[in-house]
Amino acid sequence: MSHTAAITRLQSLPAIFRGADLTVRFGWTSKTASHYLYLWKRRKLVEGFGGHSDVFANLLMTHAPAAEPDWEAALRAAMPSAVVTGVEALRRAGWTTQVPARPSVAVNTAQPVYKTPHFDVSPRPAAWFTRIRAGCVKEAGTLPLLKPAWALADLLHGANWGDHGVWPDDIDWSVPTPQDGEEWQAARAALGMPPEDLFSLNLQSRSHHAPANPASAQTARAASRASPGAAQRRMTNPILNQE
Repeated sequence: MSHTAAITRLQSLPAIFRGADLTVRFGWTSKTASHYLYLWKRRKLVEGFGGHSDVFANLLMTHAPAAEPDWEAALRAAMPSAVVTGVEALRRAGWTTQVPARPSVAVNTAQPVYKTPHFDVSPRPAAWFTRIRAGCVKEAGTLPLLKPAWALADLLHGANWGDHGVWPDDIDWSVPTPQDGEEWQAARAALGMPPEDLFSLNLQSRSHHAPANPASAQTARAASRASPGAAQRRMTNPILNQE
């Protein structure tokens, strides 16, 4: 296929597509489709989402020169169960200004799970999705995400402040409302955590949660600051498959 023909073919494809779509759209065999995907990737005309997801970004359809492909759309195509969690959910709600190295998402282990450089993927059992259903919000064309109070409760479930790169004074406590306080209690109950007043956390400082050994505290804080998602990735279920 000539370069011109490759451009013409790609221009007929959407910004995010599946490799399997090529067999239907162009009448190719799977082997032929794989061959052209390889050529397109080598020419930097497409970019794979990650692993064996079979989801690709059509770089010809990324209009602005410095724009990134719509990786969230790719995530929805590859792992439809994905829910935005953790620091990213807090950031989107305005509770913190921290920007994680990679947005964290939870994915149902009952469905395919793929590694990707674009998201910090945390496999979760189907029961977890049942528990957090009331705390999940979804708007058309966007990824579902946890409400901030639910995201914070999930971060602290079986963990301590700082384990995921967030400390009490990283939260803008002027943002949560009394309704968020009720959501917090509902989240803790759903996750099997004892009741605790959300706004009492504002009185807690890092020193209350830091390791007793000052050297350990300094090391832990440096690690969490350097890579906000590192601790979360260490706790991630290792069953990520289909790399």
